[in-house]
Amino acid sequence: GVHTQLLQNNDASGYNVIPMLVNSTKGLNLLLRNMSTRAAQPIYELRTYSLVPKEVGNFMTLSKEKFHLRTGHSKLLGYWTTELGGLNQVVHLWQYDSYSHRAAVRAKLGGDPEWQSEYFQKILPWLQHQDNLTLESLIEPVENSTEGGAYELWQLGLNNVDWKTTLLDLATTLEGEDTQLCGAFGSVFGPMGSAVLIWRHKELDRASQLQEKLFRSEKGQQFLSNVMSKQSKILAPTPFSPWK
Repeated sequence: GVHTQLLQNNDASGYNVIPMLVNSTKGLNLLLRNMSTRAAQPIYELRTYSLVPKEVGNFMTLSKEKFHLRTGHSKLLGYWTTELGGLNQVVHLWQYDSYSHRAAVRAKLGGDPEWQSEYFQKILPWLQHQDNLTLESLIEPVENSTEGGAYELWQLGLNNVDWKTTLLDLATTLEGEDTQLCGAFGSVFGPMGSAVLIWRHKELDRASQLQEKLFRSEKGQQFLSNVMSKQSKILAPTPFSPWK
Protein backbone atom coordinates (compact mmCIF):
# COMPACT_ATOMS: atom_id res chain seq x y z
CA GLY A 1 0.00 0.00 0.00
CA VAL A 2 0.94 3.63 -0.01
CA HIS A 3 2.77 4.72 3.13
CA THR A 4 4.42 7.99 4.08
CA GLN A 5 8.20 8.37 4.38
CA LEU A 6 9.59 11.18 6.49
CA LEU A 7 12.48 13.22 5.20
CA GLN A 8 14.04 15.96 7.26
CA ASN A 9 14.40 19.51 5.94
CA ASN A 10 17.95 20.73 5.24
CA ASP A 11 17.69 23.26 8.08
CA ALA A 12 16.76 20.53 10.59
CA SER A 13 13.64 22.52 11.56
CA GLY A 14 11.19 19.71 10.90
CA TYR A 15 10.04 17.12 8.40
CA ASN A 16 8.54 17.11 4.96
CA VAL A 17 5.93 14.42 4.47
CA ILE A 18 6.18 12.86 1.03
CA PRO A 19 3.80 10.11 -0.06
CA MET A 20 5.69 7.25 -1.66
CA LEU A 21 5.67 3.48 -1.99
CA VAL A 22 7.81 1.74 0.61
CA ASN A 23 8.36 -1.92 1.31
CA SER A 24 9.18 -1.74 5.02
CA THR A 25 6.49 -1.26 7.63
CA LYS A 26 8.90 -1.76 10.55
CA GLY A 27 11.33 0.86 9.34
CA LEU A 28 8.51 3.31 8.63
CA ASN A 29 7.04 2.79 12.09
CA LEU A 30 10.42 3.60 13.66
CA LEU A 31 10.55 6.89 11.77
CA LEU A 32 6.96 7.74 12.69
CA ARG A 33 7.58 6.98 16.36
CA ASN A 34 10.75 9.06 16.35
CA MET A 35 8.89 12.04 14.89
CA SER A 36 5.94 11.78 17.27
CA THR A 37 8.07 11.75 20.44
CA ARG A 38 9.86 15.03 19.69
CA ALA A 39 8.40 18.30 18.48
CA ALA A 40 11.78 19.67 17.36
CA GLN A 41 14.48 17.52 15.86
CA PRO A 42 17.99 17.97 17.33
CA ILE A 43 21.07 17.82 15.18
CA TYR A 44 24.11 15.69 15.88
CA GLU A 45 27.79 16.10 15.09
CA LEU A 46 30.21 13.21 14.76
CA ARG A 47 33.83 14.24 15.18
CA THR A 48 36.96 12.18 14.54
CA TYR A 49 40.42 13.32 15.64
CA SER A 50 43.61 11.61 14.50
CA LEU A 51 46.31 12.10 17.12
CA VAL A 52 50.09 12.31 17.00
CA PRO A 53 51.01 8.77 18.11
CA LYS A 54 53.49 9.77 20.81
CA GLU A 55 50.99 12.24 22.30
CA VAL A 56 47.99 9.90 22.65
CA GLY A 57 48.70 9.30 26.34
CA ASN A 58 49.01 13.02 27.08
CA PHE A 59 45.82 13.76 25.13
CA MET A 60 43.79 11.14 26.99
CA THR A 61 45.12 12.18 30.42
CA LEU A 62 44.35 15.85 29.85
CA SER A 63 40.94 15.04 28.38
CA LYS A 64 39.98 12.97 31.42
CA GLU A 65 40.98 15.84 33.72
CA LYS A 66 39.60 18.80 31.80
CA PHE A 67 36.83 17.67 29.47
CA HIS A 68 34.16 18.88 31.87
CA LEU A 69 35.09 22.35 30.61
CA ARG A 70 33.69 21.32 27.22
CA THR A 71 30.63 19.36 28.32
CA GLY A 72 29.48 22.34 30.35
CA HIS A 73 28.61 24.01 27.05
CA SER A 74 26.67 21.29 25.19
CA LYS A 75 25.54 17.70 25.41
CA LEU A 76 28.05 14.92 24.77
CA LEU A 77 26.56 11.51 23.95
CA GLY A 78 29.67 9.39 23.51
CA TYR A 79 33.45 9.71 23.45
CA TRP A 80 35.48 6.73 22.30
CA THR A 81 38.94 5.63 21.26
CA THR A 82 39.18 3.65 18.03
CA GLU A 83 40.45 0.16 18.78
CA LEU A 84 40.03 -1.48 15.34
CA GLY A 85 39.49 0.15 11.96
CA GLY A 86 41.68 3.14 12.78
CA LEU A 87 44.80 3.97 14.80
CA ASN A 88 45.41 6.79 17.28
CA GLN A 89 41.89 8.14 16.85
CA VAL A 90 39.16 9.45 19.11
CA VAL A 91 35.52 9.66 18.02
CA HIS A 92 32.89 11.78 19.74
CA LEU A 93 29.17 12.38 19.21
CA TRP A 94 27.47 15.66 20.20
CA GLN A 95 23.85 16.77 20.30
CA TYR A 96 22.60 20.31 19.63
CA ASP A 97 19.15 21.86 19.51
CA SER A 98 19.80 23.37 16.08
CA TYR A 99 22.58 24.68 13.84
CA SER A 100 22.24 28.11 15.43
CA HIS A 101 22.63 26.50 18.85
CA ARG A 102 25.82 24.79 17.66
CA ALA A 103 27.15 28.10 16.30
CA ALA A 104 26.43 29.81 19.63
CA VAL A 105 28.24 27.05 21.54
CA ARG A 106 31.27 27.31 19.27
CA ALA A 107 31.35 31.08 19.78
CA LYS A 108 31.21 30.69 23.57
CA LEU A 109 34.02 28.14 23.50
CA GLY A 110 36.16 30.55 21.50
CA GLY A 111 35.71 33.14 24.22
CA ASP A 112 36.08 30.82 27.22
CA PRO A 113 39.56 31.55 28.63
CA GLU A 114 39.59 28.50 30.90
CA TRP A 115 38.72 26.11 28.06
CA GLN A 116 41.22 27.75 25.75
CA SER A 117 44.17 27.92 28.14
CA GLU A 118 43.71 24.71 30.13
CA TYR A 119 42.69 22.40 27.30
CA PHE A 120 42.20 23.53 23.72
CA GLN A 121 45.48 25.35 23.09
CA LYS A 122 47.38 22.49 24.73
CA ILE A 123 45.92 19.76 22.49
CA LEU A 124 46.38 21.60 19.18
CA PRO A 125 49.99 20.34 18.65
CA TRP A 126 48.78 16.80 19.39
CA LEU A 127 46.23 16.72 16.55
CA GLN A 128 47.19 15.40 13.12
CA HIS A 129 43.78 15.68 11.52
CA GLN A 130 40.21 16.62 12.45
CA ASP A 131 37.06 15.58 10.63
CA ASN A 132 33.36 16.06 11.29
CA LEU A 133 29.93 15.54 9.78
CA THR A 134 26.49 16.59 10.95
CA LEU A 135 23.67 14.11 11.19
CA GLU A 136 19.93 13.76 11.50
CA SER A 137 18.73 10.99 13.78
CA LEU A 138 16.41 8.31 12.42
CA ILE A 139 15.60 6.89 15.87
CA GLU A 140 15.77 8.12 19.44
CA PRO A 141 19.43 7.53 20.48
CA VAL A 142 19.77 4.86 23.16
CA GLU A 143 22.09 5.61 26.06
CA ASN A 144 23.75 2.75 27.86
CA SER A 145 25.37 3.47 31.21
CA THR A 146 26.39 -0.11 32.00
CA GLU A 147 30.15 -0.65 32.11
CA GLY A 148 31.73 -3.14 29.74
CA GLY A 149 31.03 -4.10 26.18
CA ALA A 150 32.23 -2.50 22.97
CA TYR A 151 30.78 -0.17 20.38
CA GLU A 152 30.86 -0.55 16.61
CA LEU A 153 30.48 2.36 14.20
CA TRP A 154 29.28 1.78 10.64
CA GLN A 155 29.49 4.47 7.98
CA LEU A 156 27.81 3.53 4.71
CA GLY A 157 27.80 5.52 1.48
CA LEU A 158 24.57 4.96 -0.43
CA ASN A 159 23.44 5.56 -4.00
CA ASN A 160 19.71 5.31 -3.28
CA VAL A 161 17.91 8.37 -1.86
CA ASP A 162 15.09 6.27 -0.38
CA TRP A 163 17.15 4.13 2.00
CA LYS A 164 16.03 5.20 5.47
CA THR A 165 13.07 2.92 6.12
CA THR A 166 14.87 0.00 4.47
CA LEU A 167 17.90 0.52 6.68
CA LEU A 168 15.86 0.65 9.88
CA ASP A 169 13.96 -2.47 8.89
CA LEU A 170 17.26 -4.24 8.25
CA ALA A 171 18.66 -3.03 11.59
CA THR A 172 15.76 -4.60 13.51
CA THR A 173 16.66 -7.97 11.99
CA LEU A 174 20.35 -7.58 12.92
CA GLU A 175 19.80 -6.71 16.57
CA GLY A 176 20.03 -9.54 19.05
CA GLU A 177 20.46 -10.36 22.70
CA ASP A 178 24.13 -9.41 22.60
CA THR A 179 23.95 -6.50 20.13
CA GLN A 180 21.91 -3.31 20.45
CA LEU A 181 21.40 -0.47 17.98
CA CYS A 182 22.16 2.73 19.90
CA GLY A 183 21.97 5.24 17.07
CA ALA A 184 20.93 5.45 13.42
CA PHE A 185 21.68 8.63 11.51
CA GLY A 186 21.69 10.13 8.05
CA SER A 187 24.36 12.63 7.01
CA VAL A 188 23.55 16.27 6.32
CA PHE A 189 26.84 18.16 5.98
CA GLY A 190 29.98 16.19 5.21
CA PRO A 191 29.85 13.06 3.05
CA MET A 192 26.44 13.24 1.36
CA GLY A 193 24.08 10.26 1.23
CA SER A 194 25.73 8.48 4.14
CA ALA A 195 24.25 6.40 6.92
CA VAL A 196 25.90 6.14 10.33
CA LEU A 197 24.96 3.32 12.69
CA ILE A 198 26.26 2.89 16.23
CA TRP A 199 25.96 -0.57 17.76
CA ARG A 200 26.81 -1.80 21.24
CA HIS A 201 28.05 -5.36 21.76
CA LYS A 202 28.01 -7.00 25.17
CA GLU A 203 31.17 -8.89 24.21
CA LEU A 204 33.80 -7.84 21.67
CA ASP A 205 34.41 -11.44 20.60
CA ARG A 206 30.85 -11.62 19.29
CA ALA A 207 31.04 -8.38 17.31
CA SER A 208 31.95 -10.16 14.07
CA GLN A 209 28.61 -11.99 14.15
CA LEU A 210 26.82 -8.75 13.31
CA GLN A 211 28.59 -8.41 9.98
CA GLU A 212 28.05 -12.10 9.25
CA LYS A 213 24.30 -11.57 9.66
CA LEU A 214 24.45 -8.51 7.42
CA PHE A 215 26.26 -10.24 4.57
CA ARG A 216 24.40 -13.54 4.78
CA SER A 217 20.80 -12.37 5.16
CA GLU A 218 18.61 -11.73 2.15
CA LYS A 219 17.66 -8.27 3.40
CA GLY A 220 21.31 -7.47 4.04
CA GLN A 221 22.36 -8.51 0.54
CA GLN A 222 19.54 -6.45 -0.99
CA PHE A 223 20.52 -3.39 1.01
CA LEU A 224 24.23 -3.77 0.26
CA SER A 225 23.48 -3.71 -3.46
CA ASN A 226 22.87 0.04 -3.01
CA VAL A 227 25.93 0.65 -0.83
CA MET A 228 28.89 2.27 -2.58
CA SER A 229 31.25 2.35 0.42
CA LYS A 230 31.27 0.83 3.89
CA GLN A 231 33.50 1.17 6.91
CA SER A 232 33.41 -0.35 10.37
CA LYS A 233 35.27 0.69 13.51
CA ILE A 234 35.38 -0.89 16.94
CA LEU A 235 35.23 1.80 19.63
CA ALA A 236 36.01 1.74 23.35
CA PRO A 237 34.25 4.29 25.57
CA THR A 238 36.51 6.60 27.56
CA PRO A 239 36.04 7.09 31.32
CA PHE A 240 34.31 10.44 30.67
CA SER A 241 31.95 9.12 27.98
CA PRO A 242 28.25 9.24 28.96
CA TRP A 243 27.62 6.19 26.77
CA LYS A 244 29.51 3.37 28.48
